[in-house]
Parts: sequence; structure tokens; C-alpha cells
Amino acid sequence: MFFRLSRPMDIDPSGQLILDLPALAGFVRSTAAALHAAGARPGDRVAVFKENHFDCLLLAAAAIRIGAVPVMLSGLLPPDSVRALLRRVEPTLLVSNRRLLEEAGSDGGPLTSLAERTLSLDGGVPDALALVDVLGGPEPAPVPRGDDELMMLTHTSGTTGIPKLIMYTPEKLQGQMARLECRHLPPLTFGRNDVVAMFLPYVHARAFTWIYSVLTLSPATVLLMSENDPEVVGPLFRQHRPTVVEALPIDFLRMAPLAGENRGDALASVRTFIGNFDAMRWSAIRTFLNASRHWFPVWREGYGQSETGGLGMTMITRYRANKRRDERPGPRKVGRPMPGFVELKVVDPTTFEPVPTGEPGIVLAKTKARCVGYYGEPERWEEKAVGEWWNTGDIGVMTRTGALTLLDREVNYAPGGSCLEHEDVIVDHLPDGHDVALLPVPDGPPVPIVATPDGSLDRERWRGAVRGVPALAEPIVIAFKDMPRTGTGKILREALRTRYLAGVGHPGHGRWT
Repeated sequence: MFFRLSRPMDIDPSGQLILDLPALAGFVRSTAAALHAAGARPGDRVAVFKENHFDCLLLAAAAIRIGAVPVMLSGLLPPDSVRALLRRVEPTLLVSNRRLLEEAGSDGGPLTSLAERTLSLDGGVPDALALVDVLGGPEPAPVPRGDDELMMLTHTSGTTGIPKLIMYTPEKLQGQMARLECRHLPPLTFGRNDVVAMFLPYVHARAFTWIYSVLTLSPATVLLMSENDPEVVGPLFRQHRPTVVEALPIDFLRMAPLAGENRGDALASVRTFIGNFDAMRWSAIRTFLNASRHWFPVWREGYGQSETGGLGMTMITRYRANKRRDERPGPRKVGRPMPGFVELKVVDPTTFEPVPTGEPGIVLAKTKARCVGYYGEPERWEEKAVGEWWNTGDIGVMTRTGALTLLDREVNYAPGGSCLEHEDVIVDHLPDGHDVALLPVPDGPPVPIVATPDGSLDRERWRGAVRGVPALAEPIVIAFKDMPRTGTGKILREALRTRYLAGVGHPGHGRWT
């Protein structure tokens, strides 16, 4: 097995692009020595806030090796969110790069003031150490930790404000979350001959469970992607022929030209596409499945949360994706809970008593993988923990066959409909490059925010797209680039509501967001 990088790692001055397992282990040891030389010690919090790449994982492993607790922060977080999280954890060491360290927050103060020490991977920052100055020192002995000790912090998406910091222990992350994925279950998991391409925010817990599966199942080649530009991805895919591609919605949207009519053969060998972090629009699923020349390509879509790991899974075939546009679709099905790993139930949001099959309610999950808390915010954790059950904050329906379908987040749910379902229908009947967010309001029909390539909307096409959909307000049309999103591509509905519906409340109360 070897690892092919889309660009050199920021922790590697030598600029290597191809690595094997011994090389990766060597980077963890040398980086652990660098963090120790920079002043990190057992029990210290080491904040990793850098440009997204695979070396985020190696920095976390290096911090864990010396007994420190890595705090993994996405380089795409807004400056004020980063500052709020750093104040919460009070890190001993902040590891970052010059561009991010020079970003100004509303407080006007330097980011370096929020940690005892700062390590700039590319140097050039006043009051910060440079990586080249701390490399090459002696390697400290590993510091083991117990299964129930705090190992790592990662953050939630922050769609409704400042993200929460989730507390992971070895038992939860390694012992539970990664357990199912590390089993040999073709075609769900990797085989020895697979070429796996991964696009991911490498600071997220999903990256850690994924790397455990890679190290356990040993696919032939792993393509570690830090960018989604088709001009970069296309040549790499044509050279290495991936058979499994996992990416965020924002990555698939960016790579769409590779699946177009003049796509060449970059995706010809893909047998499994895996969508993570948020549901993909059906039009995109169809496009990528049709771009594969495999005899039976599938789209694997998982349902889960950062606090719980995977809760369900569904597989979409090329036949189903192509047929769906001609049918009257229902709510998005996210699959059945994994037997022996997860239990799901749907309850009344007021009494928390189970509702009859087919009736909507709050989705509760029970899993041994549930994490141990929100760092510095126990009250927010207690709001969502219902004994052994976890309140997902989603409104769903359990079918007679035991499958879960999702309607909406509770904060956006208006009884009698599903904005997520209606968005799927509308986008599926609009041209490429369009997206829609429906904002329900307490009194009146949902308000559509329509993002188009140039900020204009063909009203005839719009009327055709919403035919059969319950009544909507007049659409608000914006340019696609102006649709606010998180770093993983989720639409920031609260930002839209603030911008276009100032003073209009939610249909739900939002206690469990």
C-alpha cells in the first residue's frame, strides 16, 4: 500500500508526494519531537488550525503520541469562531500557517495571543516559532493513555453559530466509531485491490475513523486529496484510476466537469462513490453514477453525526438514480440502523414517548459510540443527551420495514411537509448550477432562496420545477457564489434567514441544534 498526495504536506520540508507506511510513521515520530521541542507536554492542549491536508491527521497523532490533547480546527472556520474556540480551550501550543495566523478577527488582536506558544509551519510570523527551527530534535517516549481518557477534540459544523467542541476518548473513537468500518464487508468496505480517493476535512473525526479502516483493510493505493480543482484531480485520477471516491458535496460539485459529456475517463473505474457530511442532490448523484463505466456502480450515503458516528446507511444504484426523476419521490431515506451497533426510535418532541410507525417525530439514537461531552459546555450536552439516547435534532419517520426517512431539522420543520424533500424535487428539475434552500416560516408558505450561476432565474423553468410541490412564496434569487455555506458545503440557513427574513421566526424551537 502506498499513499499519493495531491500536494506535499505542510509538515514536510522535503516535499514528498508518495509515501509508504514506514514513512508515515516516521513523520509522526519526527513531528512529535517537533511539538515537544515547541513546548507541548502530556495533558497540554495543542490546537491544530491549518490549511486542510492529510498532515492534520499526522499532527494529531504526533500530539497524542506525547500525551497532549489535539484540538482540531478547520482552516475554513470564520476568524471569530476560531478565536472563540481558542479562548474556550486555552491551548499551550497553536500550530498553524502564516496565512491563517495573519487573518484579522473583529477583536483586532493577533491569533498568537490566544495560545502560550505558536508554531508556524511556514515561518514568517512575529512571536511564533517556525517548524524548521524545531525539527530534528530527540524523539520523546510515547505516553500511553487509558481508554476512557480524553484523547482529542474536534468541532461541529457551526451551522447555527459558534461550533461545539466534541470530546473523544480512545474507546469511543477507536473502539466503537471505527469498529464497523474496519471489517471486511465487500462491497461496503475496501478490498486489497482498491484505489481509494479521499476528499475530507482532515481535522474531522471522520478522517480518524477512515484512516483506521485504511490501515486495517490495506487498499492498494490511497489518493490523499487536499483540493478539488478538476485541473488537479483529473490528471491524478486518470493516472491512478480510483475505484472508490469519498467526498463532500462541495467537492463533488467542484468536480462535476470530470463527469460531464467530455469527461474522458477520470471516473471510469469507480465502483463506489461515498457521500459524507450532508446529503447530495439527486442530480449530482445521477451525474456521477452515469460517469462510471463499472458494470454496477453504487452511491453509498451514510447518516450520522459527529457526536455518534454512523447511524444508518443506504445504497443508491444507477438504475434507481436515473428512474427517480420520473417518479413522485418521498422523503429522503437514510437506511436502517446497523444491527448490533445502533438503535433508532422516533418520539414525540414534547413527551418523548414513541410515536406510531409512519408518524413524524424527533429521531433518537442509542449507540456505544456516543462521545463523552462538549468541552466547556456541559449544559449543551445535557440538552441533547436523553439517558442512553441521543437527540439528533432531526425530524424523521420510521417505516414499517424499519427504515428511517428524514423530513427536516427540528428548527426548520413545519408539520405536513418536508423542505428537504421539496428541495430535492426542485433542484432535480432545474438546470445544472442551481441550488435551492427553503426557509419555512410560522405563518405562510416556505420562502425559496434560489442560487443560480449568474443571479437570474428563468421563471418558466421555475414554474415547471415547482409543479406538484406545495405552495411556496415568491423566490428570492441570488448568485450561486453568494449562497452561504460551511467549510464542508452545508448551506447556512440561519445566515439566509438573517439576511432575507430578518425578524421572522422559525417553525421549530431549535433547542437541539
